[in-house]
Amino acid sequence: MARAVSKPRKQQQVLGRTGRGEPYLWLRPGRVGTDGIERGATWLIKHGSKQLSTGCGSLESKAALAKLEEYRVSLHAPTTGKNQPASKVLIADVVSRYIDAKNASVARPQELAQRLVNILEWWGDRTLADIDSVSCGAYVTSRVGKPWKVHARKVEDASKRKRHSKPSTPRLVTEAGARRELEDLRSAVNLAIADGITREIIKVSLPDKAPERDRWLTRSEVARMLLSAWHFRETQKGAVTDRRSRRHLAKFILVALRTGTRAEAVCTASFIPEMGKPWMELKEDSDGKKIAKFHRLALGSKEAKNKKYPTVPMPDSLAAHLHRWHAKGQRYVVEFNGKPIASTKKAFANLVHDLGLEDGVVRHTLRHTAATWGMQAGADIWELSGYLGMSVEVLERRYGHHSPDHMEGARMALESRGGRKRASKNGR
Repeated sequence: MARAVSKPRKQQQVLGRTGRGEPYLWLRPGRVGTDGIERGATWLIKHGSKQLSTGCGSLESKAALAKLEEYRVSLHAPTTGKNQPASKVLIADVVSRYIDAKNASVARPQELAQRLVNILEWWGDRTLADIDSVSCGAYVTSRVGKPWKVHARKVEDASKRKRHSKPSTPRLVTEAGARRELEDLRSAVNLAIADGITREIIKVSLPDKAPERDRWLTRSEVARMLLSAWHFRETQKGAVTDRRSRRHLAKFILVALRTGTRAEAVCTASFIPEMGKPWMELKEDSDGKKIAKFHRLALGSKEAKNKKYPTVPMPDSLAAHLHRWHAKGQRYVVEFNGKPIASTKKAFANLVHDLGLEDGVVRHTLRHTAATWGMQAGADIWELSGYLGMSVEVLERRYGHHSPDHMEGARMALESRGGRKRASKNGR
């Protein structure tokens, strides 16, 4: 008996397909309805399980594509309603609202924006319903090992780079970097929930925290950095000039190290009270001694819960430097060509590179060094924590082992064998 030959299946006609899960056009073949009336082929918009008619026939493909584009635009319209299901709220809208809300209050808005750009590049057109432990883990995997955009050029070309730091090794994204980006996403999601955009519980899963940095500078390393920055002369067209373009960096290092102050507060500090900036108050006591007091919280700003900026007196040697700098005409603590410096991040990285120190030495290492030196000198932990703007718990946990008295009581308690010393026979 001959086998029946099946007719080849007619291939479906589609237009505007861009990717899996994205809407596209499908030409539904003509058919005879139940009422006996013949209906021609029609372009439909297919999106998942949805089928939406465009009202365009088979010969109106351009009009159908225009309808498809209108539909796509409607999907990306900002979410303005309240109590939306998570599947209807785009991550892009949530991130946009977060930027608008936080842009004026964060210390480094450009860095925040760059981290959120990385979030949007990966999450694309997904919704809050797509956030779970699996997708967050996939995001971390996709980010780890990729070069940071600011260091995307090859390391061997570092000497030719202009206006960029010169890392000795490529700076790649670590789990800690991916975690920081997901923390921003979590903050954006929490803000959307707090504002009632959605009432569903959305949990952003984070990788484990990386071990805390324990790198601090020795006194010889600090001396090398200060001398190199102060005596550095710029090279132009292969010739060494008299332009000493790193002296501002030496002043920054000196103030940041001697006060344990965060880099941003040092870079923006003024000798004259100025709104939006920390300021250094210079005075003389009744005996003519020069003193200085650092108001580290910018005037007119509010102290954050996780970062403290207490007002503290300056060491005598540093106060003498500050008085001399201001007497020579400096309006700001750290200046370059008579103007306040925006950041010392790249200049500091270049100095570290030139001295052959590892890339792990960053500006925040100066704060670690101040805390370490304070503990090594046996400073009272309560006074030191207040001076640095750091909680006693953090100071004790991270730097307590540097104290000469660290666990001394326990060591002495275990010094004697068998607990209490026995009375000697002659002492009866």
